[in-house]
Amino acid sequence: MSVAFLGTGLLGAAFVEAFLSRGEALRVWNRTVSKAQALAAKGAVVCASPAEAARGATRVHLCLSDDASVDEVLALLHASDALAQDTWVVDHTTTSPRGAARRAAAARADGRRYAHAPVFMSPGMAREAKGLMLLSGPTLTHDALRPALAPMTGELLYLGERDDLAACYKLFGNAMI
Repeated sequence: MSVAFLGTGLLGAAFVEAFLSRGEALRVWNRTVSKAQALAAKGAVVCASPAEAARGATRVHLCLSDDASVDEVLALLHASDALAQDTWVVDHTTTSPRGAARRAAAARADGRRYAHAPVFMSPGMAREAKGLMLLSGPTLTHDALRPALAPMTGELLYLGERDDLAACYKLFGNAMI
């Protein structure tokens, strides 16, 4: 299985370090190249573009800054045909409920696989696979991704079939914090 991680800021880099510590091979990309290059010494393969990182991957994780950055990276991936039809895109970015629902619906309409799975974790927690990951969408999405996502977190909380629920809970949680 080939995994790519796009977005290696504080949280993304911590997830990458955790993957690598479990012996998983992965390709990474970040807009700020030096952030991705810092992970090469730990075993990550640094790529020059999102398409290069995602090409041939069975799962692509996104840990970006906002809706606009997610939409931009997904547009680049689709334009380059870097994603196979059966590649899962798992978006950990804190985004709007409307954006998450729109991306999920667009992926389904195009025969692609997309899931929004934001987290309540610090970088330290991500390195130790502790914390909470939220997931919403069709039950089949949860069933397919649970084996891959569970090792990334202390708890994977499935919120139901609505594609926007994980984003809603994440924003509500951030407001409470």
